[in-house]
Amino acid sequence: MSGTSLDGVDAVVIDTKATQLLAQIYLPYPKLLKQQLQALTQGGKTHLKDLADIDTQVAHFFADVVAALLESANILAADIKVIGSHGQTIFHQGGEYSMQIGHGAIIAERSGIAVVSDFRMNDIAAAGQGAPLTPMYHQHLLQGKEGVIINLGGIANLTQVLKGVVTGFDTGPANTLLDNWIKKSKQLDYDRDGIWARSGLIDKRLLSALLADEYFKKPAPKSTGPEYFNLAWLTTYLTGDESPADVQRTLVELTAMSISQQITKGADVYLCGGGVHNLFLAERLAYLNPYSEVSTTNDLGMPVDYVEAAAFGFFAQQTLAGKTSSLPLVTGAKGARILGAIYAAQ
Repeated sequence: MSGTSLDGVDAVVIDTKATQLLAQIYLPYPKLLKQQLQALTQGGKTHLKDLADIDTQVAHFFADVVAALLESANILAADIKVIGSHGQTIFHQGGEYSMQIGHGAIIAERSGIAVVSDFRMNDIAAAGQGAPLTPMYHQHLLQGKEGVIINLGGIANLTQVLKGVVTGFDTGPANTLLDNWIKKSKQLDYDRDGIWARSGLIDKRLLSALLADEYFKKPAPKSTGPEYFNLAWLTTYLTGDESPADVQRTLVELTAMSISQQITKGADVYLCGGGVHNLFLAERLAYLNPYSEVSTTNDLGMPVDYVEAAAFGFFAQQTLAGKTSSLPLVTGAKGARILGAIYAAQ
């Protein structure tokens, strides 16, 4: 699994119940490949040959990650039933199209393990958003309990399981704007612990303008990505007189508020994803939800950095069993669908 933050690839081995982590690994993308992916997702334009090349590069890197995971855990390929490979999203237009690169055929050929990939298009073909898909897995992790699980990836998505009903959607940006703004301003990949944001002040004019964006007003089902929430989007709201640190502080508040406005008062909240390591963002979420117990998915038995990777292992198992993995109430699809394409091992 690699999310919209484009930092690297998480891979896990999970048990057949998909609730226990048996092994895990994270490998960062090589610098050049990361730059190519950033240019592709932020710029939105490429030649077909370049797209084919980067698709192949990502697939081989995913296969390398699989090999490294199995070697580090001393596990044989023959002991693995299936690989669920989400791939790298380079374009997502909810309800219309979603493209993840890192072709499953290459991973299956390299690993000798069956691969399920391209999870989103079956839901989109059924008139769904194709995202978020993780609410079914979040419900699985809660094991009958009520609660809210918030994934703080490049984009934030929220799952609420209350009174037996599962709802979920993308709330808006999490790490993508924070990472890109500090990259532009200070040539750093991310704001460690949110220290830089903490040094700034909220720009009330800017925050009000950002929160007035049409995406936050749109009712669910809805999904989004860095194709929408990017530096070009942010720039349209800037006057040029803002302090860079104040912009970073304001972006933290944008993320925290756009999420918190959607949380049912008093519900237990579990955070996961890379944004959990932004301690300032986590603090703001706890502060804005005083009636909720805010913790992490570590308390549910799944480490915060590997929930998404585990989810697609779970979905792959569902696919092989001929079971559905999408939730129409979440994505807006005409019905639940079996997700993904299967690439058999040879």
